Amino acid sequence: MPWTADSVAPPRLVYGGLDLSSPERADQAYAALYFEVEGSGELGRVTFEGLDAVRGSRGEHLPFDTNVVRFTAGDWVFVVDGSAWLRERRDYERRHYETPLLDSHRHYLFVFHDEFVEAIAAGIWVDLADRADPFASPVSHPLQPFDVDTPCERFTSVDGLEWELRRSPRPDADLIRDSRYCSQRLFQFNLLLDGDNREAASVWIRTTDDVLVSRMSRPWVGDFGHMEGFSKPEDFSQQWEAYLGEVARRRRGMGR
Repeated sequence: MPWTADSVAPPRLVYGGLDLSSPERADQAYAALYFEVEGSGELGRVTFEGLDAVRGSRGEHLPFDTNVVRFTAGDWVFVVDGSAWLRERRDYERRHYETPLLDSHRHYLFVFHDEFVEAIAAGIWVDLADRADPFASPVSHPLQPFDVDTPCERFTSVDGLEWELRRSPRPDADLIRDSRYCSQRLFQFNLLLDGDNREAASVWIRTTDDVLVSRMSRPWVGDFGHMEGFSKPEDFSQQWEAYLGEVARRRRGMGR
């Protein structure tokens, strides 16, 4: 973990989508756990990938036996093995939404002086927040889409659809290292339709239990391809071309 929480200072957990500053900015609110960075006085922030549930409690002793709490990346962040809470959330999600949490999510435990915060999430990201505006959206976050001005290659599909491929500007070694914490975007595929340029799919990497997996996903749809190892764009060309074909067929059906 890049920063260690102060051993005495309390944390602050923010949850929910309501932006208190302006109703017009409600979609910019996000869940986060804030903490004092040990020895520096800086304000640390934990954000979550695929957050399913979160809870806080008081106490000075670990709420789990040491045989189910696995030390992960620092002396204040743990992963709970064989979590009953994760199974409970898995059962709820599968019963109502068919979401298989056990395959993708972990039970995280954050330990402070006399408080605990727990979360069921697919990953976490730790950075420093601006004390003058701590609830502002992170300036740079691995889950954010690439900017439109990120260098790209432009292509045209066999059906005449224009699309762009953007690659992460970060070194591969940094992406692999940080994929231990949360998913890292390798490539972003943008479709250019009716004057609009937006993400249609992305390829991500995530390392879990020392196994790196690349996956292709679409916003609001989810994964539709994966492979073990660090991928190249062409590793998912079959899935991408099939999707482009579906889009072209739908547009022809609408007379476009």
